Amino acid sequence: MPLEVKIEAVDRGLEKGFSDAIKIGEAIKEGWIKVEDIKLTQEFIKMAQIAGLKTAEAAVIYHAYKNNSTVLLDEDSARALARTLGIPIRGTLGIILESLKKGFLSRREALKALEKLSEIMYLSADLYRIVRDEIQRM
Repeated sequence: MPLEVKIEAVDRGLEKGFSDAIKIGEAIKEGWIKVEDIKLTQEFIKMAQIAGLKTAEAAVIYHAYKNNSTVLLDEDSARALARTLGIPIRGTLGIILESLKKGFLSRREALKALEKLSEIMYLSADLYRIVRDEIQRM
């Protein structure tokens, strides 16, 4: 995880009282999430600014690009830049479905995760129904 994401998700999340910030912080302390200070090039910073990205999103994309890895993104503008660079993308909804498919989540847990996600992120009614129906079919 880029340092910028840790600052945004954990440090600022704790200030705002988000419970996920505690969970992410614990995962960092336990060592299964590693925090890295990503050094962005000036060229990449300019490209990210033109795309309207936050520093944390830019760092995630840059890290994935440099390490030839898949990136977890939900924002359209960030996804567009990642696609332009040929980076494979996963979204939070895809992670929920894959976790259910692989048995990491029960159907009930996946539905609860979908509901929680819809409280913090815009999901169209159609997309919500599609994912909910897919969860119920699995």
